[in-house]
Amino acid sequence: MSYCLSRIAVMIALAFVLVIPGAQSVSAEDGAIVSREAYDFPFATYDKWLAFSDKAPDPAWHAVHMKGFFSRQTYDRYASREIVQAERIEYLSDGLRIKSILVRPTKVTKPLPIILFAHGGVAKWGKITFFEILEFHRLAEQGYIVVASTFRGEGGSEGKPNLGAGDRADLLNLMKMAQGLPEADAEKIGLWGFSRGGGLGYRVLAATDAIDAAFFVGARADHLNSKRRAEFDEFVYPDVVKSYAADKDAALTSLSPLFWPEKLSTKTPVYLLHGTADQRVEAWNSIAMARKLDALNRPYELLLIDGGSHSLIEHQFRVRQEMDRWFAKHLKPEGP
Repeated sequence: MSYCLSRIAVMIALAFVLVIPGAQSVSAEDGAIVSREAYDFPFATYDKWLAFSDKAPDPAWHAVHMKGFFSRQTYDRYASREIVQAERIEYLSDGLRIKSILVRPTKVTKPLPIILFAHGGVAKWGKITFFEILEFHRLAEQGYIVVASTFRGEGGSEGKPNLGAGDRADLLNLMKMAQGLPEADAEKIGLWGFSRGGGLGYRVLAATDAIDAAFFVGARADHLNSKRRAEFDEFVYPDVVKSYAADKDAALTSLSPLFWPEKLSTKTPVYLLHGTADQRVEAWNSIAMARKLDALNRPYELLLIDGGSHSLIEHQFRVRQEMDRWFAKHLKPEGP
């Protein structure tokens, strides 16, 4: 029996145990899938997506630019599921049902590397954007399984938002879920983190050596000395950081890898990408982390994009180029 057919047989068997939408898993272990269903694009047509894009406050996200990133033909190909397909999945993390999305090639003939995505924002600002989901499709077309979740208390996931042990557990259990997929290569795992997701990524690298390559965009490495600390002190941290009121500096230090770089995995190469005009997370965060990694003789690369914003959407082609190269180098050393 071919690899593909044998994997299909396993997946069909799993469907009766784990994949019935809304049904509780027989196993209550963290990382277990408790529901699974096809993901449908929220915009019925390419033109409706472009019209929605034109409502963005930042012109960099308007249709004229989106057309350059995803053509009509590409959008329709992804929506049809002919080459790649997406699913909504709920999995368990600390007993909570966490919502996630999985994107993979429609036809799988060999085990595929996994890319975990950690989104930006926290609490009511924490979300996975549709543009990011389209990027998941682009990566899946290159032969990856891409998984991402909205962490506890965000995007419909159970529980309360938690910037600390909670979101780290959710990401580690997302990895566990992905490693259990029949079509996944459990030994080849990449981590892509944006903004808050990059900061979370550092904490994951302090908890596991399983990540083969990390790619962080606009990641915060120091919460204590952020120019936005007063704002976050009032509107964010008290609601999402455990024991924050008791000792604010200690709580923020525990979230700031700049103060404990030696705890990061010695095995995981890290790519730090930052725009020098980032107004949300200052570029010195990545510069300072690069210096720490260099002093520890850890594998890393640093790229600062002159004048680049927080999202770097205006340099998206460069972001893609660097990310594709990084993951291919570390997750596909044998080639496509």
